[in-house]
Amino acid sequence: MSEHMDNDRDKRRQLERRRQREKRRRRNKILKFSLFLIIAVVIGFLSFGMMKNFMMSSTEEPVLTGETVTVTIPEGAPTSAIAEILKENKLIKSTFMFRVSSKLDGFDGTYQQGTYEVDKGLNKTQIMELLQTGVVFDDVKFTVPEGYTTKQIAQKAEETGICTAAEFIEECNTGSFDFEFVKNLPDREFKLEGYLFPDTYYIKEETTAHDLINAMLNRFQQMYTKEYENVVAASGYSLDELVTIASVIEKEIKVDEERPRAAGVIYNRLNEGMPLQVDATVLYAMGIVKEDITTVDLQYDSPYNTYKVSGLPLGPISNPGELSFKAALYPEDNKYIYYVVEAKGQNNHVFCETYDEFLKAKANYKASGN
Repeated sequence: MSEHMDNDRDKRRQLERRRQREKRRRRNKILKFSLFLIIAVVIGFLSFGMMKNFMMSSTEEPVLTGETVTVTIPEGAPTSAIAEILKENKLIKSTFMFRVSSKLDGFDGTYQQGTYEVDKGLNKTQIMELLQTGVVFDDVKFTVPEGYTTKQIAQKAEETGICTAAEFIEECNTGSFDFEFVKNLPDREFKLEGYLFPDTYYIKEETTAHDLINAMLNRFQQMYTKEYENVVAASGYSLDELVTIASVIEKEIKVDEERPRAAGVIYNRLNEGMPLQVDATVLYAMGIVKEDITTVDLQYDSPYNTYKVSGLPLGPISNPGELSFKAALYPEDNKYIYYVVEAKGQNNHVFCETYDEFLKAKANYKASGN
């Protein structure tokens, strides 16, 4: 009988232990569920707060400051590039949030190229709406083709009624512009040559020479990315020297694929201590435009004439676009020393490693005009 009693006690103990275990499981489940609810509520509260702030920043009325920043959106620029431009000009704080907002609010892919005056008080959504318009100025386009010289831009400014050509050149040479890359430029006849970035600008009736030049320098700064800046720093050349090389490429080469190859020729000649002997530098020095130069032209006395001076000319001979600037930074690694236009009326070149090859290509060019 005592054995049966012992068995009953053991069973009761086992049942009690099982009940305790079940109670602990239920208590743990309740604690876990409560913790989950607390976390969910906290996350929900924070998300609501963030969304509220996000929505408020998108719908709040602008507090116009009267201070504007001029930004230029290039043709075909993706939202990521536009965000970088706005961040560089301190118009937005986060490129990531601008891209997210553009996507969520349906602005992504709708931004239009153009030059905009953006009030510093505009919020993100108002900036996005502004960049859809494509115009800020009075819809008068001022287009500067790649390779234009300061003199040509000045003449166009006069024809447009902005100022006289002389006033434009004077402002280029003596005006005050807050860009680091122009602070230590040497004195020369056209001080800002090479930095008046070719693009389409929109002008107002009250636009001055200073306004236009400032917009063009601002566009150069936007083009001159941190990547390019690092390449310049590691190149052994100054920015002004590389802009000069780019300006030569711009005037000499019309076929885009040939630009890095021609850059390779320039560097090869510089490394060999050979004169560049670039026809475009002679024409720039003379201030004229023509297809062929003569032996008399080659004797023109100027620090820009690379038939008479060693190394690079005194400064840029045109205002190059980004493709030529990029070619100057990333030249093709080749052994070419010469290039000659293949035939009269054409733009492509024959590239040569030897002087004999050059003479043959030159003879073929002359014969093509007969």
